Amino acid sequence: IHSCCETGDEMFTDTYPLELVEKFDDSKIGANASAEEQQDKGAEESSYSGIDVVLDNRLQKTGFCSKKEFMSYFRDFMKKKNPDFDVTTWPTEIQNTFKAVLASLDQYEFFTGQSCNPDGSIAMVKWETPAGETDYIPYLYFFADGVREEKV
Repeated sequence: IHSCCETGDEMFTDTYPLELVEKFDDSKIGANASAEEQQDKGAEESSYSGIDVVLDNRLQKTGFCSKKEFMSYFRDFMKKKNPDFDVTTWPTEIQNTFKAVLASLDQYEFFTGQSCNPDGSIAMVKWETPAGETDYIPYLYFFADGVREEKV
């Protein structure tokens, strides 16, 4: 189980493939692909569908009204991880990742942990088409510094 360092909310598990990416690549920030929840044609009206990781970990949809709001969240998030954090001295990898997300912010959906604590880690979901495929699938991205692994 990978939980938010700040809130303890479960964010994701190793049930789905995980990939930690050290250097930013426009196609990967570093998390996992999730298959969509398949809904049977004969499913009851009370059933629901969505992204498996979101449903299984009871993540709650949130959002950012503007790039400025996202920048503020990220700055505060980084300061919690490192009280001496200074935006002007970001490591290149963090700068590249942040800039790429910021440039395409409208292509992401954002989720918090079950507690909806605004100080906690967020999951970023971007629908992408893998190479050689035709269907979009959701990729979930997490900042590794915001989650901790718990052995079960």
